[in-house]
Amino acid sequence: MINTGLKGKVVLITGANNPLGIGAATARAFGLEGALVFITYLRLSPKVFGISTTEAQQATAPGLPFYHAMRTKTADEVIQSICTAGSRAESREADLTDPEIVPQLFDWVEASLGPVDILVNNAAHYEDPDTIFTISSQSLERAFAVNTRASVLLIAEFVRRQQQRNCRWGRIINLSTDAAQVFAGQIAYGASKAALEAFTRSIAIEIGHLGITINTVAPGPVQTGYISSEFEEKELTAIPLQRIGQPAEIADVIVFLASEQARWLTGQVIKVSGGHAL
Repeated sequence: MINTGLKGKVVLITGANNPLGIGAATARAFGLEGALVFITYLRLSPKVFGISTTEAQQATAPGLPFYHAMRTKTADEVIQSICTAGSRAESREADLTDPEIVPQLFDWVEASLGPVDILVNNAAHYEDPDTIFTISSQSLERAFAVNTRASVLLIAEFVRRQQQRNCRWGRIINLSTDAAQVFAGQIAYGASKAALEAFTRSIAIEIGHLGITINTVAPGPVQTGYISSEFEEKELTAIPLQRIGQPAEIADVIVFLASEQARWLTGQVIKVSGGHAL
């Protein structure tokens, strides 16, 4: 068995309340490595995405109604699964569109688990529809506020606190999408993630001397509860490995990037997509 060197490390993961999501799978994977996990999340009503609450509550099969029902949950289920497996985890609901929440979030983690060693920027916001025909200043602001601004501010706070501690070790892993460079139908979402990829490369150069690595994982279609059987059938034709991904497969790569095995890897955007969007 490979020793990842993650036992006792404190991990902050954003957007991890959906028990079927990448954030939840990542939290569980870090827990199994003996890391201390802190989850933050924000519950949004399905109505924000044009889905009635009743429709979401009654959904039993993967698809957008079911996905948004999962997103209305607290992180309790995820936290319980980590604790049951023998590690320690805490959570707090927070709205990352508010810049003032960023230092508070780090204060909460430090008070409950200790200083953050690993930051995973997983929280994301999307609009539907998101095209040049429907875009507005408000929809553009919402996408970039979470996907780009919040992630960069969290990184900046993380780096500041590492410097204050004179710590020479740190890991930052961002989540993008394999379609960031060309995402017709989700143009603000794709652009906000492409911007995060650009930040990743530039920040890697700026913080390397501090012993902190930063990388981005760009997943392809992953079953987090939103992929209906019809959508899956359509997507399979564009995936060389001929299946959609599972959250644990993304989590494995995130844990690797945080591990000692990835100690000389930084500034990279890694597509974990079964060959989708090559």
